[in-house]
Amino acid sequence: MNEKSNLFRKVIEDLEPVKRHVKIIKTLMAEQPVGIIKMSQSTGIPVHKIRYSMRVLEMDGIITPSSEGALLTPEFIDNKNKLVDEAREFLNDIESLYAELRLALIGKK
Repeated sequence: MNEKSNLFRKVIEDLEPVKRHVKIIKTLMAEQPVGIIKMSQSTGIPVHKIRYSMRVLEMDGIITPSSEGALLTPEFIDNKNKLVDEAREFLNDIESLYAELRLALIGKK
C-alpha cells in the first residue's frame, strides 16, 4: 500500500488551502500591509492561489484590503486566540480519531 488511502485523501486535500491561509496570516502578522505579488514572492505561493486565499480570508473577516495591500482586521487581531483554540480542537479530534483507529486495528493505545 504505497499510496495514501482514500479514507484520508479528502481531508489531506482540504488541509492544503488551510496551510496556505495560515502562511498568509503568519506573513501578515510579521509585516503588513502586503500586496499579492509581494506575498507570493515572500511565501513562494503562486499569485492565483494568493488571490484565492485572500478572498477567503476577507470573506471570513480576517483580512481587509487597503491601497498598500492586505491588512489583518482589528477584530481578528483582538480575537486571534479563537483561531488557535479552533486549531487545538481540530488537533484533539484528529488525535482521538488516531487513538480509536489504532486501538481498533492494532489493539494498542
